[in-house]
Amino acid sequence: MIGRQLKWMTFLLLGVVACGGRVSTPNPTANLPESFPSPIPSLTSTLPATPTNTPPPLPSFGSMVSVVFLPDQQSLPVFASPDPASAVIAQLEPNQTQIPVRGEPQERGGRLWVEIQLPQGGTGWVDAQSLTTTYAADQFCSNPQIQGLTVRILDVFRQKDGRQLAEMVSPIHGLRLRMHWSEVEVFLGSRSEIQTIFSDPTSYLFGRDKLSQTPIEGTFMDVVYPTLMDVWEGGIETCNALNQGIAADWVDGFIQWPFEYANLNYLARYRPAPEEDSLNWRMWAFGIEWIDQRPFLTVLVHYQWDF
Repeated sequence: MIGRQLKWMTFLLLGVVACGGRVSTPNPTANLPESFPSPIPSLTSTLPATPTNTPPPLPSFGSMVSVVFLPDQQSLPVFASPDPASAVIAQLEPNQTQIPVRGEPQERGGRLWVEIQLPQGGTGWVDAQSLTTTYAADQFCSNPQIQGLTVRILDVFRQKDGRQLAEMVSPIHGLRLRMHWSEVEVFLGSRSEIQTIFSDPTSYLFGRDKLSQTPIEGTFMDVVYPTLMDVWEGGIETCNALNQGIAADWVDGFIQWPFEYANLNYLARYRPAPEEDSLNWRMWAFGIEWIDQRPFLTVLVHYQWDF
């Protein structure tokens, strides 16, 4: 046995010498390709990016604002910061106008705030619900954007298009209404709420009939809509002026644009009385404000024969 093992060892030694003393070992990379295929793309790299919910820009007024919607003898507080809990540093008069705006509006606690320059110096913050853009009456009436606007507004009412009406309503103040210019206003809703005005079953108290003193009560469609349609066809449009027919004593009655809306420009649609019924005239006035350089509807005021 030992002799046989010695023979094998001798044989292997002779083989090494014959190969020049080198032992051949396998090359693990000898059969690999010169280039590798591209890696399989990651699944996540092919998925679309998750969209980000960018909030819409805040509505903004012009460079000057005016106080609006305040009754006589009521002042508007100016706060040290955009927070109703902050210190009141000044008061603005009702219908005060030509108030310079400083910086961009801010939204805090669900309210829109505007920074203003105070007449006595310094700045303060005011709730935008009581402000509107200052717009000179003559410039308003000559602006091409408001030419024929009452026709467009009334046509939307005629079509009962709630979505389009919402696009025309003020994004800050919504829409309010008076069935008589001297009555208290009824708030019809914000821009989003106004979309359902044509199907809304809410019953409003719009005031009292001047002759009978009975309440004027009902839905928008029952009480307001028919009177709007009465001036839609054949009405005459005026700008910042109120036409009227005769009153019960056969002279011009007394009507006016409400005090609280004095800093709002308006368009009116007047339907004259027929010859056979000289008391049967009607008019709607549309309070318009300027936001983001566009006109928006924010007030409706109704006028008719009054005793």
